[in-house]
Amino acid sequence: MVVMRMYTIIAFLMCWSLGRTEIVHMTKVFILPIEPGLFNWTLQGTKDQFSYRPSLLNAPDLPPWIHYIYSNRHQTGFLYGVPPRQHGDLELEIVGLNRKNYETRRRVVYMNIEEKPDPAKHEVQLKIDNLNVEDMFDSYRLNRLLDVFRCQLWRESEDDLYVTFLASAVHLGARHPLRPNEGEGVVLRIGSRAQFSAALQKLQDEVKPLWKLGTCPRDFKRTTVERSFREEGFVLDWCAFRLVEASSSSLHQHLPNGADAELPIDHRPLILGHEDLWSRPSKSQVPQRSYVSEFVYTIMVPMLVMIILVLILSLILCFHHEGMDDGSSEYFESIFDICESYLRSKRNKETPAVQMVQYTAVHRATNTLRSLSSQRQVLNPPSDQCSTTVSRSHTASPNSSLPRTSTPRLSMECNAYYRPNPPPYTGPTHSRADF
Repeated sequence: MVVMRMYTIIAFLMCWSLGRTEIVHMTKVFILPIEPGLFNWTLQGTKDQFSYRPSLLNAPDLPPWIHYIYSNRHQTGFLYGVPPRQHGDLELEIVGLNRKNYETRRRVVYMNIEEKPDPAKHEVQLKIDNLNVEDMFDSYRLNRLLDVFRCQLWRESEDDLYVTFLASAVHLGARHPLRPNEGEGVVLRIGSRAQFSAALQKLQDEVKPLWKLGTCPRDFKRTTVERSFREEGFVLDWCAFRLVEASSSSLHQHLPNGADAELPIDHRPLILGHEDLWSRPSKSQVPQRSYVSEFVYTIMVPMLVMIILVLILSLILCFHHEGMDDGSSEYFESIFDICESYLRSKRNKETPAVQMVQYTAVHRATNTLRSLSSQRQVLNPPSDQCSTTVSRSHTASPNSSLPRTSTPRLSMECNAYYRPNPPPYTGPTHSRADF
């Protein structure tokens, strides 16, 4: 027995030296800071010198109702959440890393979950737009928010008012702000055993028409108590303001499936999804389907339609080709005639007028000489002298020294078959007198 007691004492001392014990209450938010002092480290002023990884002991992750966040502003990690009802004790393992010398240390935190003696029966749900979750870890700021209710809106809850729910609006499904310097938003609930005051009832009736909207704009200031919150630095989303009975509110960072579906719309908590444990499906549970129908719809049906269209067009072209009138062909033929007429007129205009006159004059002179020669041949028979003169004039070159005026006269008197030899065409400089 003595040996067993000694082993128990030694184990207790080892657990006490390697870790610490935290007592948390159901329906109440707990905040556990993780600082370098937990690992006997000293902060040397270097930013992001330490990093932490919390998880369940001998497990890879935390339970769904415990959340971890690291604050660069405080250079501290925070574990926060609300223990669900009927939950046993937990052992958390926190591994710390010193990024300066890569030293790793390990600590175990024992969480004893106890039931709260006087749990809240009435809760007020709020959504603050200009803050983050890490801002609510500041006890001074949180007390200022609670004082607005203790001193003005809910004075009956002065003795036992506390936070029953805390979560980031982004974690519940809201969108990130467009500007990075703006807060993500915080959703929290504060509860007490006291009944709702008349001021809270009046405020809910005032903002009830806004419930049909998803979220209110950040510059919305149409409530009678807006000034009380703005003076303390809180910008509330009045579309999310609710008075909730604790009996119908079982949401404390985790809800089982279907627990929220039976609640009235006015009392449903602000959450867009549930955090459930994920279980890996087996291979037999993976659904299977055939792609034959998709192949038929995407390949065969278009091909059949194309074949039918080709057959219809072929029949139309084969049986109605002769009787079809192509108006466009007649139109092109008329265009061809117009172009041909235009080219013919253009050719006539480009021909010199002098050349046409010269050709006509020469042609008429030749015909006149032929008629005169035939008449002279009948009246005066030719002689040798005339033949000699004619032959000389016939063989004479156009460039000879004989006068041009004697050549037509000898031709008319001596030879009926003589054709005049006109001068060569030298261009439009000649006049009609030269002929």
